[in-house]
Amino acid sequence: MIVMKTPAQDFTSRMALQTAKHLGQLVRDARLARRMTQRELAERARSSEPTVRRLEKGGAAVAMGTWLSVMEHVGLLPLLNTLRDERTEALLAERKVKRTRRSTPDDMEF
Repeated sequence: MIVMKTPAQDFTSRMALQTAKHLGQLVRDARLARRMTQRELAERARSSEPTVRRLEKGGAAVAMGTWLSVMEHVGLLPLLNTLRDERTEALLAERKVKRTRRSTPDDMEF
């Protein structure tokens, strides 16, 4: 039985594909600014040159770990740590319920 992979474009939203393409361009620009070849970046990121090439073209099917490693080696990873979602934070703050500490029965004391 032959199993064929479904192309990422078939199950990825347009916005996600556009974002992957944008991130890939950022990686490419950062690599070139550092005068690094795709092969050098692949070696540093413990990946392959074809994978780096796909990533720079916005490959949505490239593994997240590869994206993170590549971004680290071109100096972009710290930028991800500054991302915040104020809407999510507001929703969480609304739903935060102060928990009361559950008391233990006297017969459980040792």
